Amino acid sequence: MILLSLSAVATQGRYSSSDWITQYRMLYSDTGRNWKPYHQDGNIWAFPGNTNSDSVVRHDLQHPVIARYIRIVPLDWNGEGQIGLRIEVYGCSYWADVINFDGHVVLPYRFRNKKMKTLKDVISLKFKTSESEGVIFHGEGQQGDYITLELKKAKLVLNLNLGINQLGSIYGHTSVMTGSLLDDHHWHSIMIERHGRNINLTLDRHIQHFRTNGEFDYLDLDYEITFGGMPFSGKPSSNSRKNFKGCMESINYNGNNITDLAKRKKLEPSNVVRA
Repeated sequence: MILLSLSAVATQGRYSSSDWITQYRMLYSDTGRNWKPYHQDGNIWAFPGNTNSDSVVRHDLQHPVIARYIRIVPLDWNGEGQIGLRIEVYGCSYWADVINFDGHVVLPYRFRNKKMKTLKDVISLKFKTSESEGVIFHGEGQQGDYITLELKKAKLVLNLNLGINQLGSIYGHTSVMTGSLLDDHHWHSIMIERHGRNINLTLDRHIQHFRTNGEFDYLDLDYEITFGGMPFSGKPSSNSRKNFKGCMESINYNGNNITDLAKRKKLEPSNVVRA
């Protein structure tokens, strides 16, 4: 799919006429079926249009729009004429390998040696969704370790535990929340960098530093890490969480390009049925 990263739009009226629009909205879409209005300053934006047929009125967008299709919706026009429009858009080609998640399928990345013991982790991806709840990725181990990134009430939540001891006296659960209104159907970028108990969580260039609870430094995961949700394990915690519904791209787990592996069908999606 070839997309455009749109940065500006310019309009004119119909050549040498009384036909021009004075106000309009812009919608955009990846598919041509579901359309999203352009927002600015937290509102659906109405662009000021033209005052005559020949002058060019250009608007630089407050944030880039990544889309395959755009639609201009006239709101008002010159009362002495009709709707008339010449338009030019500015931007660059945006090549994206997008993985769509429908809330029923997860994408597992299975470890070669069944277990993965890491001191350092780097996990990054981009996502967009209109859903306020959903597990973005999850991994867990039999020693009590787990890492879960999910949306809760349109905020990003990272849950992490580097393990408990046999007596259960060391409890390392750590939960960090960041962002808001992440169900706006715009692309958001995430990077998690971990070295032992020290974590950098980056959401759309905003970096949050924290240190996990407990005394352990290694993350021990069994079998796989799943993107788009949690595999059904029979545990109440897995059954009560919604899977992610939306799009992801540029998924990278510790140097492994998950998006590319999925594109080349090296990974097999799994269906997950929730009660």
